Amino acid sequence: MEFSTPSCEFQRLNRDLLSDTLARLDGSSMAAASCACSDFRHVAQDQRLWQQLCHSTWPSTAMEEAQRLISSSPLVGFNKFYADSYPLVLPYGNQACPGISTSAWPSDFVSLIDIYYKKKCILSKVVDGIPEASDVYNDKSYNCDETSNDHQMWFSNCPFKLDALIFESRKAATGDDDHTTAAAAAAINRNVEERKWRGDFCNVLKDDLRLSWVLFDKKKGKAVNLSSWKPLLVQRSWHSGMDYMLRFGSIVSMDAHLAECVILVRCMLTERGKPVLWREISMTIEDMAGEPLNGRNSLMVLNRALHCLRSKNHLQVEEGYHRFEREKKEIKKKKEHWEALADRLCISIEIAVFIIFAYACTTFF
Repeated sequence: MEFSTPSCEFQRLNRDLLSDTLARLDGSSMAAASCACSDFRHVAQDQRLWQQLCHSTWPSTAMEEAQRLISSSPLVGFNKFYADSYPLVLPYGNQACPGISTSAWPSDFVSLIDIYYKKKCILSKVVDGIPEASDVYNDKSYNCDETSNDHQMWFSNCPFKLDALIFESRKAATGDDDHTTAAAAAAINRNVEERKWRGDFCNVLKDDLRLSWVLFDKKKGKAVNLSSWKPLLVQRSWHSGMDYMLRFGSIVSMDAHLAECVILVRCMLTERGKPVLWREISMTIEDMAGEPLNGRNSLMVLNRALHCLRSKNHLQVEEGYHRFEREKKEIKKKKEHWEALADRLCISIEIAVFIIFAYACTTFF
């Protein structure tokens, strides 16, 4: 008895129709569909589909500067960029990578930043390199004299901070140069008008505002999303009811310790119809004691983050962050305890010295 060879029904469809069908899917669904049959697999390998998906997911990748930087890198394809950037860094997801080079240059990194409100992108920025270190590391004609060494030592030893708005005035940073959409800004401020007397806009920002900070290595062609996607903390300024501070971030597992990438967003909500005033969009790196790391160690953390384990389970990532916060509080408590003991010991020694000195004065004089 002979059996007919099963064939895929999608083989009867036109390739353009298959491509149009896959273009309507997200990255995970497209990857799953490519496993259904050979026709889907061949269509899903089209980098134009993945490029279009990356542009819709992270509008910053569609900016001219980002396309120039990405195209000049050894990136295998936009499907690789999506696979690296879509999942979040998994806390405590240490991965043995013996071949990782611990050295990195500030000019190797590109930051692709996108802020969303109710799933609509309201801000996109591209930061090439690290602004504070560009004078020393990025200029090949820069002479290695005493001044350059001073600048290099300053960056290497001072607390690290990558400010996305450092090259422009805060006033100019609110206009069209930042690709802030007026419709989304109006939607935010419309909610402000509706809720400002109830004082619950912190919850609105925590529920509806999202941030993506993709760090891309131009030399290695690797990327990682350093944001927690959802705000980890939202605070309202006490002196102005319309100023808010939002904290995002991720936990990077090093060999023997953990480091936290802290992303701060400070904004001021204005009147209805006017754009949001972005006061600060920056990233710093701290250790488990909450102390900021210097430039040299921060570059090592950023380089290691490119090789960390990732997860699409945002709940798992959030639980790992809460575990990190608990451990950090315990470390701070122990540090404060030992500092208090050291203070008491110093005071006791000072009192003892004073008593001995007073006794000696009364005895011999």
